[in-house]
Amino acid sequence: MIEGMNPSEHLSIYPQDAHRFSTSSLEEWQNGIVFPVNKPLQWTSFDVIRKLKPQLPVKKIGHAGTLDPLATGVLVCCVGRATKLISTFQEHLKVYRTTFTFGETTPSLDRATPVSQTTSWDPVSESELEAVIESQFIGTIQQVPPMYSAVKKDGKRLYNYARKGEEVERQPREAYIESCKILHYDGKQCTLEIACGKGTYIRTLVDDLAKAADSLGVVDELQRTKSGPYSIDEAWNIHELCDALKQVLIV
Repeated sequence: MIEGMNPSEHLSIYPQDAHRFSTSSLEEWQNGIVFPVNKPLQWTSFDVIRKLKPQLPVKKIGHAGTLDPLATGVLVCCVGRATKLISTFQEHLKVYRTTFTFGETTPSLDRATPVSQTTSWDPVSESELEAVIESQFIGTIQQVPPMYSAVKKDGKRLYNYARKGEEVERQPREAYIESCKILHYDGKQCTLEIACGKGTYIRTLVDDLAKAADSLGVVDELQRTKSGPYSIDEAWNIHELCDALKQVLIV
């Protein structure tokens, strides 16, 4: 349940109860429906919205938290009056799982761009890496937005500068990390589970963590496994959702 909405104003739809909207009223759609969608690899967050919009009986649709094209996972899509709650959803805690490689980096800090720098590295132990995380990357931290991001500088998106090979000065921003757990570490690759607040850049977190361990780091995989109350297990496959929406009968 979304705070501030009563049951008649909020309908959350998951794969396991798709029958709930097989026959529905226009009023129900206008009152607000929320779809947690598993964003596919290489899709932008807006690609998901663009795919869903023609299938809906109402015009209003938006999402609550952009994912990078190379990230997958829970994208909360809000329809009808639920779009008024996007800012509320954005404030919810999000959980990510990321795998990254030590000893190299790229301009985008992920695999969207080629490796630009490598370094030799004497790997730290897992306990030493945990100590770095606990001492420097839990709670409220400062992050400099990556050049490959939608943050604006002098009216232009940072990625517009980055694509021209330019790097501009950026001001650090606050981010909140509730937890950061090591799920796997072999001295070369590491998998983390991170619970964090709005506006956290996982690519920057990986870059900063690797530097704090006297190395470099690049994100190989990134998945948002939870966004507020919605988990990846509840998220729609986008194609299955579109097929289901085509069968909706408005009464």
